[in-house]
Amino acid sequence: MELRSMGSVVGLIVGIIISVFVVRAMNKDGKYKTKYDEMQKIARGHAYRYAYWTLVGYEALFLILEAMGVPKFFDSYTTQFIGLIISVMVQASYCIWNNAYIGLNTNPKRFAIISIWIGIMNFVIGLSWLIRSGFLVNGVVHESAINLAVAICFVIMGIELFIKWNIDRKESESEEE
Repeated sequence: MELRSMGSVVGLIVGIIISVFVVRAMNKDGKYKTKYDEMQKIARGHAYRYAYWTLVGYEALFLILEAMGVPKFFDSYTTQFIGLIISVMVQASYCIWNNAYIGLNTNPKRFAIISIWIGIMNFVIGLSWLIRSGFLVNGVVHESAINLAVAICFVIMGIELFIKWNIDRKESESEEE
């Protein structure tokens, strides 16, 4: 295994471990499991279904492109990870717009701060990768793009959460009048 690939594997494992502690830190009760009401559970089920079919479509598209001999845009690792990020974004976006993203025991302020921190950290890591090793290797985008894609993912989620929060706030203000 190349040193660069080993770094990606270690980074992925560390990211998974950190995410376990981040979930616990975001929850008001300090538990690992986020609680949702029945409406949120139903909406989250729909979101997972849409994310699943998005990933299936993404994989099918890349299989077709490969079978047709279309030159690759990304290396294999990046191709798979970008597919995961896109499907996670579908799941998160659906949940945000259907009030099923923030759990009942989640501290929204802490959630926002941690999300911004994760986005910034991935942006810094992605830029350092980009400066150190470039964006293209043998004419394809390699794993240096992954951290930038994750950073973009968190920026989009933050923007969506902010817009949704403003819409909900205006609706509640108009109901009070």
